[in-house]
Amino acid sequence: MVPAQIIGHAHGVADGDGRAKREARAAVRKQGGSKNVVVAAESRAERAALVASVRSSQAALSARVNTSPATKDAEQSDEAGTARAEPTDPEVGNRSTDQWLDESNARSELPRMGWCTELADVLAATYSGDLHADMSGIVRRREGQGCRVRAALVKLLASGGYIAVPRAGRRGPVTVTPDGVTAHHWCAAAPDLLHTDHRVAYWARVRVHHTGRTSKQSARDQARRLIPLPNGEEEKRRRAAQMRQVEQWAKEMEATRERLAAEQAERDAQAKQEQAAAWVRSEQEAKERQAAKDDRHDDGLVMSQHGPQEIVLGAGRRRVTVTRVSPRIWGAVVRGAVYVVSKEGGDDWPWLVIAPDGTRIGVCSVINDAPYAASVRDIVRAHADAMERGETFPEWTPPGAAVATPKETGQGRAAAGDDLPKAGEAYNTLVPVRAVALDLIGSQWVAECDRHGPVSMGLNKFGDAVADIAAAYVYGTEQDAADAARAHLDAHAREDADVMTPEDIDAAQALNFSRNQWRTLGWIRDGKVRETADGFSAYDVSPDRADVSKRIRKTLVPRLWAAGLVKVFAIAPGVRTFGLTDEGARAFRLWSNAMRINAVTEPEKDTRHAAVKSSRYRWLSAGETWPGEQEKAQAAAKVEQAANEQAVALRAAEEKVATERAATPTADELTVLEALHADDLEAGAKAVLSAAYIGHVVTRHRPGATSVRLDEGAGQDNRRVTRTCNINGVEKPITPAADEALSAVSANLTDATAERWHALCTSMDERYGVYRLDLTAAIDAGATILSLLDQAALPTGPSDPGGTASCATRMQSARTAASTSTRRARVHCPGENPAQGHA
Repeated sequence: MVPAQIIGHAHGVADGDGRAKREARAAVRKQGGSKNVVVAAESRAERAALVASVRSSQAALSARVNTSPATKDAEQSDEAGTARAEPTDPEVGNRSTDQWLDESNARSELPRMGWCTELADVLAATYSGDLHADMSGIVRRREGQGCRVRAALVKLLASGGYIAVPRAGRRGPVTVTPDGVTAHHWCAAAPDLLHTDHRVAYWARVRVHHTGRTSKQSARDQARRLIPLPNGEEEKRRRAAQMRQVEQWAKEMEATRERLAAEQAERDAQAKQEQAAAWVRSEQEAKERQAAKDDRHDDGLVMSQHGPQEIVLGAGRRRVTVTRVSPRIWGAVVRGAVYVVSKEGGDDWPWLVIAPDGTRIGVCSVINDAPYAASVRDIVRAHADAMERGETFPEWTPPGAAVATPKETGQGRAAAGDDLPKAGEAYNTLVPVRAVALDLIGSQWVAECDRHGPVSMGLNKFGDAVADIAAAYVYGTEQDAADAARAHLDAHAREDADVMTPEDIDAAQALNFSRNQWRTLGWIRDGKVRETADGFSAYDVSPDRADVSKRIRKTLVPRLWAAGLVKVFAIAPGVRTFGLTDEGARAFRLWSNAMRINAVTEPEKDTRHAAVKSSRYRWLSAGETWPGEQEKAQAAAKVEQAANEQAVALRAAEEKVATERAATPTADELTVLEALHADDLEAGAKAVLSAAYIGHVVTRHRPGATSVRLDEGAGQDNRRVTRTCNINGVEKPITPAADEALSAVSANLTDATAERWHALCTSMDERYGVYRLDLTAAIDAGATILSLLDQAALPTGPSDPGGTASCATRMQSARTAASTSTRRARVHCPGENPAQGHA
């Protein structure tokens, strides 16, 4: 019976006892009890009924359990007996746990990685140490003449940081990284998640990268490289590199901000000086205008809607309307004629007043870097009066300019020097992005750009151009708007980095490469084209298929060589390889950029370029060679053969030294072994010395080992070394010689001394009896114990010549010091896990 049924049954019993509650209530009332007494009596009656119902339900449940079929007990007893008959192997349990963890990680991460069986096979071969790379960069299954491994697969694994390939021009084994070890375990744990074909794996990676923020072409480009292992070493390294790049960018931004602040301060100081000078000039001009006004005679004209009229009381002046067209262009209109006020030569030029016929008639006064309207009106009136009287108005000439001899032009004015721009040529702003004030007092500023349309467009706070100036982001100061303009200009500069100039497009059109020529130059740039007696061939040219070769027409490469775009190398007798010259690399880059922007079109036939070579090409298929080519090829082959022989000899010498070292125990090992056989040695010290002895024996037979795996045998105190592990985490079984040497000495790694030797372990799994012993920490702890024992064995003083009286005292002090040093080793052990240090 479940608890809900028990409670329901209790409520039913309580409802069945309603009569008893009513009788108890009536009895209390007869005795003269109050309402609270009646409620207390009712609650006590309800609790008593609920307790009785629960007890009856528990009794019924116990009876039902006791009356279960006897066959079920028999089956359970048989299963228990079978379980007791089959002892659990700790190594099998630990292996199953590791496999379960690897399979779980593979199920969650491997589908997103997009791997195929071919990648897994190459990674497994690298894990076992079977892949080797020669000096030409070719990777083979075995060193020498082994089966060649597809270069695209090796490049894919290297792009994800799973393997490490020797650099170009060097030979050596292809090693696996820690991420590659983990990926190999995942592939072995879940092989059903691997794609059978590399093309299917490629499109699976494309689907992973093709998200809402990534285009299909970008997803294809990213799918040509493997993603790093999630939370692996390569991903951490890339994140660290990105963080360093961001920090460097922040430093550069800080330096740029300081530079901009210094430039702005300099501009402000210069503006203040110019403003002060302008105020002085304006005051002087105001005084001069007032004096001229006082001396003016009544012989002028006044303009009205009926035309010029004479007045009796005095003469008026021409009406000149001065308006602001743009921040750098002003206009003055008089009698329908339009005069332009502008800085033609840039910010360093003054404000020029230009007549309708293009003549520069003068320089106006300036207030706050803007033309002074009264000065413009005076210049325009003077010019209009001179034109009305038929006089020649003098043209303004920039001070210090080299003016040529005046001669009459078609417009009837003198032509200035060649360095003086024509009227209207300098009206466009030199910098396309600038800060513009929205009001006359300069309290609101926006950033404008001329590169987004036929007119200037404002920029919002994200730096995007907006057609409506009301949607532009408003800044409080000119400096903030100038900074936004500079940032937007930097964005344009980054976009223009790959933009081709008209000269570059003309140069690319002059190249006029066909598709075969362009493709062959790309193969030559990647070092895939070779010439033999059979002709020209390009090897491994397919990005998604293995060992795909392409025959090249006989005259294609020699014509590119004759044009000075390709150079030839002799790498072996009867074998040539090719590379691009500086001119060839420049031509390939120009043509590729032009094709990317659709600025050129490929011709159907190959283009014959002008030959720069005086001699003709010598084909190997015809048995022709250049002078000294055979000698260079033979010398290169001899150098490679000598390098191979030297490597074989070096490997043989290393194997010989390793064999001799493994067969000869070291002095430290013999010292530890002698100390282990000493009498009256504490159990804890024996355990530490046994761990040190394990470290000496294992490192003697396998120098690259850093830790060993200890497994419990049939008994809990029977622990032995089963496997070794190197710094990359690769495990290997212990060698027979090392196992024989360790079996001859008792391990002394018991539960009684667990506190001592647990401190030397990096990881412990007491449930399955698996321990990871750090060899370096064990050897150091053993050396500490030996030093303490040597100090305790020093000769005694003259008061005790025989030393028999204090022998026990010295041994006891040595044991105490050894115990203390072992406990301290727990803190200084370099490979210890802090979370498991007090297990």
